[in-house]
Amino acid sequence: MNSKNTVIDIVYDLPGVKTTFATTYEIFPSGIIKVSNRLNTSDYKGDIPRIGMRMQLPKAYNTITYYGRGPWENYNDRKVSSFVDLYKSTAKEQYVPYIRPQENGYKTDVRWLSIQNKDNNGLLFVASKKNPDNFSFSALHMPNEDFDTTDGLIYDESKKTQEVNKRDGTPKINMSKHTIDIKEKDLTQLNIDLGQRGVGGDDSWSAMPQEKYVFKANKPHRYSFYIIPFTNGTDDLFTKSFQAYYNQK
Repeated sequence: MNSKNTVIDIVYDLPGVKTTFATTYEIFPSGIIKVSNRLNTSDYKGDIPRIGMRMQLPKAYNTITYYGRGPWENYNDRKVSSFVDLYKSTAKEQYVPYIRPQENGYKTDVRWLSIQNKDNNGLLFVASKKNPDNFSFSALHMPNEDFDTTDGLIYDESKKTQEVNKRDGTPKINMSKHTIDIKEKDLTQLNIDLGQRGVGGDDSWSAMPQEKYVFKANKPHRYSFYIIPFTNGTDDLFTKSFQAYYNQK
């Protein structure tokens, strides 16, 4: 076995905002992978909605154990009532069926997360101690795109409009999207993020997030985490991951 680590560098071009997103995968002989990300600066004037990565797992990987804020969903500016603790759930239970489908089930300030199948085999994600706010995640049986606006999905053609939203200029085309349009897929969509912008709405409706809860493009954003494959995962393994998090140098 080669005792040296394998390092893979990937740079993603983001022409829409004229910048790059750089990812380094450092693969250790043990099978552990360290993932380091950097979103570089740009002249984009708006705030960044989300910075992160995602992967899709077979639907059988459904059981979630994590140490972070919970048990209900929480966001950068909506987390005071969500306390840091050890939680266990399923991807199915993470879904929040908003009448108008949208982003849901998010968890912040996460130190580590495991996701596994019925045989207790899976992946453990551990935040790097260099991340001041650890990481955020969501795990659902629907891809992110299912919660986006969908061109052509209009129940009442008389209400179809070509107006645009004042906030971001996107077409107002499917405000009538409903819970019946959201179906579980044969997958588990996992997002491991640096974070998302805050929810905003301090005036109960239309206010944008406060400045301290948004990501600006004029400075780089970095975060990293470890991926640890495991078999026969137990509470003891997760306790050790908790200890490993705090013993990082």
